[in-house]
Parts: sequence; C-alpha cells; structure tokens
Amino acid sequence: MTVNKLRLNHSKTEFFIAGTTQGLNKLSPVELKVGNERIMPSTSVRNLGMIFDDHMSMTKHINSLISSVNFHLRNIRRIAKYLDQDTKHHVVRCLILSRLDYGNALLYGAKSKDLDRLQSLLNKAAKLIFCADRRDSPSPLLDTLHWLPIRERIKFKISMYVFKCLQGNAPVYLTNFLTHKLKPAIGPMTRSSSDTTLLTAHVGKNRIGDKSFYVSAPTLWNSLPRTIREACTLPSFKKVLKSHFYPSY
Repeated sequence: MTVNKLRLNHSKTEFFIAGTTQGLNKLSPVELKVGNERIMPSTSVRNLGMIFDDHMSMTKHINSLISSVNFHLRNIRRIAKYLDQDTKHHVVRCLILSRLDYGNALLYGAKSKDLDRLQSLLNKAAKLIFCADRRDSPSPLLDTLHWLPIRERIKFKISMYVFKCLQGNAPVYLTNFLTHKLKPAIGPMTRSSSDTTLLTAHVGKNRIGDKSFYVSAPTLWNSLPRTIREACTLPSFKKVLKSHFYPSY
C-alpha cells in the first residue's frame, strides 16, 4: 500500500475467522495489527456485495437479499397496473432475477429453509408478472416463464463455471481446482473409467468444506449426463443443461 501511495482506512477494514461453532469457541481472542491500528474480528464481512458470516452459512447475506428484493417487489407492484405483461417481465428480470442470480454459486449448501425463502421470492415475482392471486400455485407460472427454481439456478451457475474452466475461459484460481479423472493403470476398463469427461471428485472435511468449489464443482459436473458434459459450445451447453434441470423447457 505504501508503494502504491495508499493509506489503510482502519474504519473500513474488516476481517473474520470462519469455522464451526465448536471450533470458534475454542479459539483464543484474535486481533489484527496494521501499523498502529488494532482491528478486531467481525462476525460478518462484505465483499463485492456478498456478506460472509463466520459460520459460512450465508444466512446474513440471504436476509439482506430478501430485504432488497422485497423492496423492489413492492415498488413494482405499485406501478404494475400501468405496465403490460411483457414490460413487467423485463422489469422483474432486471430488478429481481439479477439480484437472485448474483453470486448465487456461493449459496450452494446453504440451509434449506433459507433457500425456501428465496424460492418464495421467485414465486412472488412470477405471480406479479401474471397478476395472479397469492393463493395460486406458482408452478404453472414458472413453467410458462421457463424459470429454473432457486436450487437449480445455483447448480446451473456452478456447472457453467466448470464448463468455462474446462474450455480455458475462466480464471486460473478456479481452473486449478479441477482435474480430469485418470484412467486406471491396471485392472479392467469400465464405462466410467473410460469416460474422459469426468473430473476427480473430492470429499470435504466438514460441512463448510463441502460448500467449496473444490468439492461441489466436480460432484455436480460428474452427476450430469455424459451428453451434456460433451457439449462443444457454451450456448449449446446452457441449452441442454437447462433442459436437464427443467425438463419442460
């Protein structure tokens, strides 16, 4: 920072330590000292619009996201009667779906109840477009819009990252996490061992580790049908992938 003529703003500097509740309770008090400033750890930090908590549950981020999306849903609802269906669809995609999809790969492995709350927002957005009653089922509306459910949107995003990594169109820090599964040196050749599109799967040491790209990406990729993994271009891959997650598409 000195070389680049920058000065640390300690009031905006944060750090946190992630771990299980049991592990954090065993930890001695920690502080970060930079120059003459002492910075104490936070329970959550914000980075590029995402809020990370010390248990990596992403609950605080989801709470913030729900508050933001509900704010925009209320505003859209106020002017909905002045908009036609196509315009409402575009507005919802810009203001609602963009927020639900931003950084959603980090929500892999989040609590089921938190993902259900996000799904409820997606359902509200679909009903808003069609002026449906709150008691109506959202399923046919989501089918008409060809919107993937929240959990499938997360899997879709991670799978797309893997495809880009394998095509050489992703940052090295992600690509280095993925390695192709090696053929056995000895023993009979099986169908899975001859599949060159499979990746080496990893096992996390704990629940936090299971959420990492290192573990989740190969697991999701290997669960896809081989015909999808063999797609040649990103547009064709996205099309067959969406059909896989949403058969009615």
